[in-house]
Amino acid sequence: MASRKKRRYWMLPAGAAATAGGLCCIALLLTSMQFAMPQRERSSAAVDSLPKFNRAAYRYSPPKAPGPGKSDLEYTTHINMRDVRSAASENRDIVGWIYVPDTQINYPVMQTNDNLYYVEHDQFGRPSHAGAIFADYWCDLERSDKPLLYGHNMGNGSMFHCVKNYKEQEWGEAHPYFEIATLDHNYLYRVISCNVLCGEAGAEFIYWDKKDIEMSYKRFREYYESIRDTSLIWYGTDEEPTRDTASQMVVLQTCNSGAADGIRCCVFAERVGDVTGVKHYSEQQGLAEAKLASCLTMPDYGRI
Repeated sequence: MASRKKRRYWMLPAGAAATAGGLCCIALLLTSMQFAMPQRERSSAAVDSLPKFNRAAYRYSPPKAPGPGKSDLEYTTHINMRDVRSAASENRDIVGWIYVPDTQINYPVMQTNDNLYYVEHDQFGRPSHAGAIFADYWCDLERSDKPLLYGHNMGNGSMFHCVKNYKEQEWGEAHPYFEIATLDHNYLYRVISCNVLCGEAGAEFIYWDKKDIEMSYKRFREYYESIRDTSLIWYGTDEEPTRDTASQMVVLQTCNSGAADGIRCCVFAERVGDVTGVKHYSEQQGLAEAKLASCLTMPDYGRI
């Protein structure tokens, strides 16, 4: 009888050790599977990157009227390039900065090879419903013809909520310019249109197509005309679209209302020029090396 009790006592630690060993093997197997599994499919328009709360419950707050002394012909730059480079030295995912006057949009621009990451992480990599402002994985802020920047439509006015301000024509006309800096240059952009578009696959105007990373003259005109044809508020000129090697488009995208309806509010803007080291810009005086793309002459649209 005593020998049976000793045998049972010996079997208890042996069984516990076997169980622990089995759990360790399962954990190692799951870990290896995690690293072996492919990334989730990227979404070109970040349309499947839905937040974990119902943004439709937030009420849209119309933008405030512009203050006295505002002019649509002049602009004072705000981005400090040293601050941008300093921030980028601490986080390699920072590829630039965006600033829109009289809004909360004054953020670093993040970029990684997975568009879903900064939908649910802040600029420091912490899980966050607000996410961060980020550039589509395929574009280059410096060289792409049409980089896309995404941001959540937060009910407290943060992130890209104020992109919707351009749905109010009076506000948009008083705020025609904003800045986007890379790590080397600060660029001034002028808004040409605010559009409310379907951001799902199969949409009539696929403004997020990565094939447009470099556009021919013909494709640029088609793209420009698609913007104008679908525009909610048109801030551009009535002239025919033109193209110059110095010109570039940029798109700012956020959800227009509910997150699940696939409808996006987009602001399209043309690059005015490089304002690195320039404190004040006057539209009448322009820049020494660059003017608005819509004011340039490029008659041969047929070239590819």
